[in-house]
Amino acid sequence: MKHWKSILLLALVFLAGIGVGALAMRVAVRRAVQQAVGHPERVQLLAEHNLARKLRLDEVQRGQLHEIMTGARGQLRDMRHDFQPKILAVTHETEAKITALLTPEQRAHFEKMKKEDRLLAPLLKTAP
Repeated sequence: MKHWKSILLLALVFLAGIGVGALAMRVAVRRAVQQAVGHPERVQLLAEHNLARKLRLDEVQRGQLHEIMTGARGQLRDMRHDFQPKILAVTHETEAKITALLTPEQRAHFEKMKKEDRLLAPLLKTAP
């Protein structure tokens, strides 16, 4: 009987470790994404550094790479700016459709979940 208790305890410790690890990974990924979105220039510099190191680029190539990456980042920023109104329209329409199918109690819960950023956050989040 003692043998089974030891196995059960070990299994619980193992499962708790998996849970804590999954939670820590989620927090780390969320933070990395937030920093990437908030500071795209840092992502660009990191990408440039990695490419330069792995491809052993010389100084001239590094300068050219920087120009290419800066241009691409600007183009992507412009594309996001152009498409943001359309994306927001779709997200608002989606939110309205979801809200319409819910009961009053479910709507209150849905609003709370959106505020806590736990449900469909990328889809339903509105831009500042």
